[in-house]
Amino acid sequence: MTVGVDRPFRTLRRLAELRQPRPATIAANARLDIAAALMAEQRLDALAVLLDDGTVVGVLTGRGVTGAVARHPETPPHALTVADAMDRLTIQAGPDTTVPEALALLAPDGPDHLVVLDDGRLVDLLSRTDLVAELAWHHAEVIREMRLQERIMHLQGTYSC
Repeated sequence: MTVGVDRPFRTLRRLAELRQPRPATIAANARLDIAAALMAEQRLDALAVLLDDGTVVGVLTGRGVTGAVARHPETPPHALTVADAMDRLTIQAGPDTTVPEALALLAPDGPDHLVVLDDGRLVDLLSRTDLVAELAWHHAEVIREMRLQERIMHLQGTYSC
């Protein structure tokens, strides 16, 4: 694609364009200690929580794991399940949601992860950090393109004599 006056500026990306290969998942009835070990081993900050039929019911985070252990001090972690620690699915977005729209869904004091569903099927699990990084990248690209457009227009003005 040629960059020039005829090329429109970059548009905001939709969540479908950010899609990761396969979001990490775990069963709601899985043992919490196994889920925590999986998260640590794979360096994951969250897992989408599924029922046996594949329905997404929540998100498990490190904060959820430590919170469940703290709420149940007499219960060994192997006796707790992911369902005991997960954040229930309260917000979700579709693949056509733009990044700013997705960020607006994540209230400052709310969940840090957004489940992306397409016809009820899990397609992605994005963190607030993922979304902010994408927005920052987008703004940097827009500025870069604007500067390039300015240079092109300047050169066209210089050589049009």
